Amino acid sequence: MISKITLLCSLLLTSTFYAHASVVVNNTRVIFDGGKKSTNVQLMNKSSEAHLVQSWIDDGNPEARPENLKLALAVVPAVVRIDADNGQVLNIVKNDLAASLPTDRESVFWLNIIDVPPVPQNKSGNYLQFAVRSRLKVFYRPAGLAISPNSINQHIRVQGACIKNETPYFVTVIGIEDKKSKGGNLLDKTLLLRPFSCHEYDKRHLLSERKSYTFKIIDDFGTQRDIDISN
Repeated sequence: MISKITLLCSLLLTSTFYAHASVVVNNTRVIFDGGKKSTNVQLMNKSSEAHLVQSWIDDGNPEARPENLKLALAVVPAVVRIDADNGQVLNIVKNDLAASLPTDRESVFWLNIIDVPPVPQNKSGNYLQFAVRSRLKVFYRPAGLAISPNSINQHIRVQGACIKNETPYFVTVIGIEDKKSKGGNLLDKTLLLRPFSCHEYDKRHLLSERKSYTFKIIDDFGTQRDIDISN
């Protein structure tokens, strides 16, 4: 089955360009509770035709071939046909390799989903058809972490040339604003703060340990949440 996966990404010559994903994912990110054996992701085919979907987990390298990966998480089923206007539940399951993951902090993986549209029945001549690939972060969260996700603001601070994350969580920051100057967003790209780390900020001259900031982060539900940061 896995050896067939590479065929799903093949490009077919056509006169029409197909690059819109008809199979949508309900999640924008996945939180895997380490105290459980699996978690689910819901897919929905919103087109009027059946689509083939292939899914797998990688550890951050989008070029990695699925058949070469040996990770703590896997997707079942790896390849599935979803009929028109129908849904499909993907199960992300952990295996014995999960025992080697850190127990004091989150680990991050990526869920890959490829939507392969059918060949048009009324095609004439050449055509170009693309499979559409989506990637979502999967955060493996061990049970019993000491700090609640709701208290992240108490454990993030500006320290010298970096932003220090003293939590066991990955924190996605999409914006930083000076609370007093109101000068707009100080970020020009999204930051992913790793657990118990100090992230060097490219524009660190804009930050000061003596100021207070509003960090715009993405929460467990994929929505924006503003938190106030004071050193």
